[in-house]
Amino acid sequence: MCLAVFSWQPGSAVPLKLVANRDEFRQRPTQAMHWWPDQDLLAGKDLQAGGTWLGFNRRGAFALLTNIRPGFIGLSSALSRGDLVREFLHGRTGIEAYHRSVRARLDDYGGFNLVLGDGQRLFYFSSVHPTGQWLAPGIHGLSNDSLNTPWPKTELAKQQMCAWHEAGLQAKARQTILTSTALAPSHQLPSTGIPLDWEQSLSAQTIVGDDYGTRCRTLARQLRSGAFEVIEHQLDAQGQIITSAQFSLAGGAD
Repeated sequence: MCLAVFSWQPGSAVPLKLVANRDEFRQRPTQAMHWWPDQDLLAGKDLQAGGTWLGFNRRGAFALLTNIRPGFIGLSSALSRGDLVREFLHGRTGIEAYHRSVRARLDDYGGFNLVLGDGQRLFYFSSVHPTGQWLAPGIHGLSNDSLNTPWPKTELAKQQMCAWHEAGLQAKARQTILTSTALAPSHQLPSTGIPLDWEQSLSAQTIVGDDYGTRCRTLARQLRSGAFEVIEHQLDAQGQIITSAQFSLAGGAD
């Protein structure tokens, strides 16, 4: 998962609205979002490493992962970052205890950002900010640096989310969120440790290309009851939707 924007408004009719793009090499084997057998986990699956980047469970929890580029390019790690989402959602450990357990083995993973939700609260921590923070209400953007780092595509995502408000998943406003294929001008590009041509290619919200690009887009909203409504689109090399699937989860079940 490489770009996400979410509106967190606890106490409202729709406390959480989320849109997230997953960027990956097209040859990396992947299974689209589905219920994992015997794991109470709704998520896509990285068939190479076995983990995932974004998922939900029937208890009203969710987790979102992105990689961090600055300071971590070229470094190897013992464990797959995608295991973090799977572990949290499959287990019954609360946010605080899970955060403590990951901090104790932080160096086993490559650079990551992790957002954890339990239906009532959102918590963010990362390889760079291991202490973490409970998230205040508002609109937050996350790409391949720390939360709310003002990259052009992340700032655009926040503007796009403002238009969604509390409309349903099928609302016209949400259809433009994270869909831009425009590249940022060179003077606005971050320096994350990759070549300039790659930096520019990755500056689009939806990355197009035959070898690497945005492979899926997930839209979700959580209702006051804790229930989730989720849509996942699979995208082709031009960023066009080729298949879609919709899921409903009654949150709070045990």
